[in-house]
Amino acid sequence: MSKFIRLAIAAGAVMATFAFTGSALAAYQPRLIVTSLTNGANKPTTMLLEHLQTAADDATAKDTIYAPLGYQATLTQAPGTNLGTVDATLILRQGGNATADASGPVVVDSPANWGPQATQCTGTATHEAVWRLDITVAGSPLRVPIFVDHAAGPEAAFSSVKIQFCLAGPIGTPAGAQLLDAFFDVQGVFTSPANTQPRVWRAVMTPYVAGQPNPNPAGTVESQAVVPGKVSFSIKSKALKKKGWVTISGKVTADGKAVGKARIQVYRVPNLNKPVFAVYTKANGTFSLKRKFKRRTVLFAIVVKVTDLGAPPCPATPLPGVPGGCVSATSSFGAAAFFTARPRKR
Repeated sequence: MSKFIRLAIAAGAVMATFAFTGSALAAYQPRLIVTSLTNGANKPTTMLLEHLQTAADDATAKDTIYAPLGYQATLTQAPGTNLGTVDATLILRQGGNATADASGPVVVDSPANWGPQATQCTGTATHEAVWRLDITVAGSPLRVPIFVDHAAGPEAAFSSVKIQFCLAGPIGTPAGAQLLDAFFDVQGVFTSPANTQPRVWRAVMTPYVAGQPNPNPAGTVESQAVVPGKVSFSIKSKALKKKGWVTISGKVTADGKAVGKARIQVYRVPNLNKPVFAVYTKANGTFSLKRKFKRRTVLFAIVVKVTDLGAPPCPATPLPGVPGGCVSATSSFGAAAFFTARPRKR
């Protein structure tokens, strides 16, 4: 079941980000998108984290993501443990600005293997955990380390976990590859907060100087991602009098409010490669449609909603010491459910 959910949520989040493409208003306006899938408060949750840019943005040198207070994290998985998957889109600056896709596993590695790289990226050689993204860029294998720690010092006042990674810019990478978007999911790490209040994830991102292999600290900006505290997704099937036909209906709410224009995709189990149909919620959060089935059919439904909140102002007070301030904000959630269509046989 966890594999089905991971694939479905990832697919939905990719489609949801299409609305942001080409919307950059400045030379560097990246976005953080965080989607959580959980069964309730204080429960294990799969986290989907996405770094999103456009072709107009400068390349990112470093990204630091802060999980908000309330999340618990287990960072003691053994090296070699597969936590999830990563999917990315790259623009090849030395390849006619063509785009290329890259994907691979998110694997736990030993922090001892990354001392020099950790120091160069974070200023500290030792970290609680290292997650490794294994991808291939323009035919060349690439391993990207992610350095993970429980928040400490002043950062512990607003964050529970600190996630840091550095990226090679378009100068010196295969085909001048520059990241446009990357999302990775991690399972068996985070436990959701005990309360059901909305929470704000933060990312502090530093670009490269345009056309140079040097980071541009003065261009550092913040992006915020709101995760609702409580999401409700109901879906059911009711047989109609006409042979083979059923009504499929339900409702989506987030933090007690109806969610309109949310896309719901329905798959026939066990085939999750392509949805058999999709429907959008109305302004009151409800949806309904009729479909015909030859026989009793088990179905899997997902809803992923990503909203660009615009910025400034951002939902939470921007972090101090970030030269560019908070430049973008999003809200995102995902939910999934199994149900069964039982049409009349006659």
